[in-house]
Amino acid sequence: MTAPVASSSTAGFGTAGTSTGPPATYRSVDELCPALDFRPLSELFGPVGQQQQQSRPVGATTNLTCTATLGQLPGGVVVTVAATIGAPEAGRVMYEGLRRVHNEAESVRDIASLGAGAYAYTDAAGTHIVTYDANLYLTLTAAPLRLNANPDPALVEPTSRVAASALSALRG
Repeated sequence: MTAPVASSSTAGFGTAGTSTGPPATYRSVDELCPALDFRPLSELFGPVGQQQQQSRPVGATTNLTCTATLGQLPGGVVVTVAATIGAPEAGRVMYEGLRRVHNEAESVRDIASLGAGAYAYTDAAGTHIVTYDANLYLTLTAAPLRLNANPDPALVEPTSRVAASALSALRG
């Protein structure tokens, strides 16, 4: 059971976790960046520029990351997507543990229809989306390229759509 959130609202983003069929399972991909749909953010900031990605297996778990720059200074963002694919229900354990920490430190907003559970928060480092579903734990951060720029809480909706594209791309 999760602790109450400091600030809660719901918004429907994505379609993962809405199926009535068997539980979802997620799988690793060779390259995460090309599997993501950055259009919701590129429409705001400009085209995707540099991309870096990594896939690292650790035992039965695979850690995937993609970092992409959208737009340019002074108004661009850097987006980092990190996916951990592991044992069944491993994503829930990670999600619930960090959710408690974020509930105490941040103003957290629930996001409906994104995985089995999802929330967003904005802090000095950027706008963050955290979600899980079955064997997947996923975080996405959109941070301003310009140092000391104030992150924009309005980025929750388009950033959530990018996170939904990650869930779709990794669904087994």
